Amino acid sequence: MASRRTRLTVTVFVAVVVVVLAVVWVPRLVRTAKSHFTADVCTVQGYDLDPDQAAVASTMIGSVTDFRSPLPFRASVLVLMAGLQESKLRNLAPGDGDRDSVGVLQQRPSQGWGGGKAAALTDVGEATREFLAALVKVQDWQTMAPADAIQAVQISADGSAYAQHESEATALATALQGRRAADITCSFDAPTKVAAATTVAQQVGKQLGITTPVARGRTVTVPGAHWQTAAWFVANSDRLGIDQVDYAGRTWKRSKGWKTSSAGSAAVVATMHELKK
Repeated sequence: MASRRTRLTVTVFVAVVVVVLAVVWVPRLVRTAKSHFTADVCTVQGYDLDPDQAAVASTMIGSVTDFRSPLPFRASVLVLMAGLQESKLRNLAPGDGDRDSVGVLQQRPSQGWGGGKAAALTDVGEATREFLAALVKVQDWQTMAPADAIQAVQISADGSAYAQHESEATALATALQGRRAADITCSFDAPTKVAAATTVAQQVGKQLGITTPVARGRTVTVPGAHWQTAAWFVANSDRLGIDQVDYAGRTWKRSKGWKTSSAGSAAVVATMHELKK
């Protein structure tokens, strides 16, 4: 009997120790895991993409809104549908695509894209502009089925495949054109590399066709800008090391997403991450 009671006592003691350890250490382990394994993700209306895809998409939208002649919203949807199908919004290097296809739209230099030079097509903005230049030459492109309009430009093996991306492309285009406020958010670990504010100002100016960005210290201020510029900053935040974006009563932070704030509407302001020395 004594031996049985001893075994029972040991069993109860071990069970108590296990429960105490679980209560004390499991929450700590969860917090540690969260702090070390933050998912790098951008979200738009329920669609998830990684920061690289978001940056590519924002560049494509910039090329649409800064095209040589005004284009309807439909053009943004079509070019993103094409990019989602051709590369999943990846800027494919030479050799990564089908045959000699290259870039986000898998355009083939051997068919005249990029003036026959693959290097030109690895510039997402240039690849997008060439797609748009071909698109506007397609008769009735604004009214025909989206997949048919894209196929008339891309001449893909299966033109019907583009149709499956219409809903996601519409959501992305809506967010990245700034047609809905604070419609894209990104979350990622603290940057280890941060671009100079002057570099960020140059890039946002070039990609969106705006001339007002002003770099000062760790901030880039864009007077007269709107939600498309705010969306561009968020979409490129991981790539450039942007920690915060302020505009029109909203503030986005890398670790918290969008929150209501006292931010003004006269300018969009991006603040770069401060690296610890």
